Amino acid sequence: MFYSLLNSSPMKRVDHSSELVWGDRLLRVNNGDEDQGCYREMLIAIADQLEAVLSHHSRVLVIRFDLHVSVHTPDNQLLSHYTDKLKRHLFGTYGITRMGYVWAREQERSKKQHYHVGLMLDGNKIQNPSKLLAWIDTKWQERDQPKVIVPKNCFKMVKRSNPKSFDDAFYRLTYLAKTRGKGYRPNSVNDYSASRIKPKSINL
Repeated sequence: MFYSLLNSSPMKRVDHSSELVWGDRLLRVNNGDEDQGCYREMLIAIADQLEAVLSHHSRVLVIRFDLHVSVHTPDNQLLSHYTDKLKRHLFGTYGITRMGYVWAREQERSKKQHYHVGLMLDGNKIQNPSKLLAWIDTKWQERDQPKVIVPKNCFKMVKRSNPKSFDDAFYRLTYLAKTRGKGYRPNSVNDYSASRIKPKSINL
């Protein structure tokens, strides 16, 4: 299940900068324009989870896709049940042992919400997401939902030995943290969430 990372109320801190100070690093943020802003907690969660998954795997495949729904739902149970199935598929078919993720629920002019999803997976087990994305689309439509939207440049391979690949993947995922489109849900329902993978301990 996708466990809640952040409480939906009160409103969290918003950053309007195009950069995030994260430890001793400065990471670029895709906030569209500086008037829009991104949720700081979500930006930090994205960076922390990407780093945590990378501590377990020398290569991490980051995948982006969007899930639209046929009928508006006041909660995120549809997404939770679907991602439970996705996790079982990854573990059973690919031998994946952990699934890093981040998702955002948004609703703007439409009467129905949609979800932006980012996965962070063992890049030594999956080098190209084509088959996985086809499975994701098929299983989503089997739930009587619209076709999955796969954006351009939908995946990036992050290598532990290449800090720039981390920066590029982080920048790609920060779009999910934008404030626009969030808040159109009951107070008890989250706008966004992320996995809670702990980084691998280093024995000195």
